Amino acid sequence: MRHFVLAIALCAAPAVLAQHPIVQIAVTGSQRFTPAAVMAASGLHVGQTVTRNDLNEAAQRLLDTGFFSSVDYRYEVKTIGDTNVFAVTLQIAEAPAPMPVELDIPGQDGEALWPQLQSAAPFIDRRMPGNERASAYYKRAIETVLAKSNHPQEIDIRTEADVYTGQSLFICRPAHLPKVAGIRFSGNAAISSDILEAHLAKVAMGQESTEREFRRMLELNIRPLYEELGRLTVAFPRVQIAVTGDSAVVTTQVVEGPVWRLGKVDLAGDKLPETKMRAAAQFEDGRPANWTRFLASVSNMEQVLRRDGYIQVSSKTTRSFRQADRAVDVRVDVQKGRQFFFGELRVHGLDPGLERRVAGQWKLASGAPMNDLYIRDFMKSVTPALAGRIKSFRSDLRPREGTNVVDVVLTFH
Repeated sequence: MRHFVLAIALCAAPAVLAQHPIVQIAVTGSQRFTPAAVMAASGLHVGQTVTRNDLNEAAQRLLDTGFFSSVDYRYEVKTIGDTNVFAVTLQIAEAPAPMPVELDIPGQDGEALWPQLQSAAPFIDRRMPGNERASAYYKRAIETVLAKSNHPQEIDIRTEADVYTGQSLFICRPAHLPKVAGIRFSGNAAISSDILEAHLAKVAMGQESTEREFRRMLELNIRPLYEELGRLTVAFPRVQIAVTGDSAVVTTQVVEGPVWRLGKVDLAGDKLPETKMRAAAQFEDGRPANWTRFLASVSNMEQVLRRDGYIQVSSKTTRSFRQADRAVDVRVDVQKGRQFFFGELRVHGLDPGLERRVAGQWKLASGAPMNDLYIRDFMKSVTPALAGRIKSFRSDLRPREGTNVVDVVLTFH
């Protein structure tokens, strides 16, 4: 909602509705954007003759960019000589811009494109607010710049998770691309081309794809096959896309790299029960570093903490390669999080008598560490007796606000 502050006497109200030139424009609330950029996007400039409707439209133009959570203005009518003039203040609150933006436009140098976009649209940056108006602002700016360089294209903006960090980001890419009609591999020996092609075809064939998107599919689908063999440094140095009409054949060069064996595994964290955790993990020291099995070992290791109430435990792995003996050392940083304790069990969705019988089989005592793995084991034990009476069930952990006590809610359908 816009608010209008009239810094004039009531008897002067009719003059306010008339047209007056702007003698001064100020901007308050700007942090990322310069006042000049805000004024440019508003369409207002000193010397321009405006009405209050023009000021309304200027505020709306700023809101329509998607870069502001609110836009207000106030104005004051001043008299200079025999002329009434406006002194306008734009009051803005910038919208958060938490997500990075990446340009993925075949045939265009993204780094060279950014300055052109920032010249064409004053708010363009490498981080964007997560709303449709901001997306439309980027889309218009990119399409305008491409059209001026004789490369007109419709642009699509989508959300994607980074393969390595998991961080969400906006990808700006053409809305229409050739579809993958063929997949080829070269340089591979440890895994046959037939296996690689069949594995990737499940996600790539028939899809519109840029080189960047195809590399993402390689990382998510082909790299794990090699890492199961201990080939942790596999690389895809060249991806060639041959386009014919609306179809594309993609050829990927593979450098498989050596087989690495698992070296030293270091656990880092606050007061870890390391002996129990290593016993649960059973790391395969000295053997080929099958990364799928290694991550499963880390998950088994975390279960020691989960049984002790650390239900938010997480781990981060860092690999260090020793070229001399083809070994990979791994540091596992463990964040235990807060320790939670069991409060009470609530059962819903069954008749009262059956709910009491199910609850009577629960053995985890109130005040004990919240072993969330116990829920799985408990459901395995009671589900056979409920056969034919339920179709599904859901378990929820509900922390009590301001405490480290967790209640368990089992809902049957």
